[in-house]
Amino acid sequence: MDEHIRRVGEFVGDALQEGARQAKAEIRDNAHRQGFTSAAGITLRRVDDELDALRNRMKGEGPKLTQTDLVFYAKLEELKTDIEAEFDQFWRGSGIDWRPRKTLVKGVVRRVPETEGVAGLD
Repeated sequence: MDEHIRRVGEFVGDALQEGARQAKAEIRDNAHRQGFTSAAGITLRRVDDELDALRNRMKGEGPKLTQTDLVFYAKLEELKTDIEAEFDQFWRGSGIDWRPRKTLVKGVVRRVPETEGVAGLD
């Protein structure tokens, strides 16, 4: 009977250790993905900001683009495409979407108290 209890104890201990190993691996993998996504976001955001500024100038906002600016724009577009292709290749087959989420809002939202602005409650 003691041997049976010892085996059950070993089995339970092994199962708990394996579960802990898997949990640590998932945490590590998730942190790796989040770190990569953050770094990719920082890199691509800077390139996108430059491209957006040049696009705005193309639309007539600000000084006209020079031939050098157009070459710079084309090189930035090519660089962005190359970076994204390398990131795609790195994550191919993983099923993970590495692409950082686009910023939807560029400002602070302030909650207005409900009594503010209501006639007769000021």
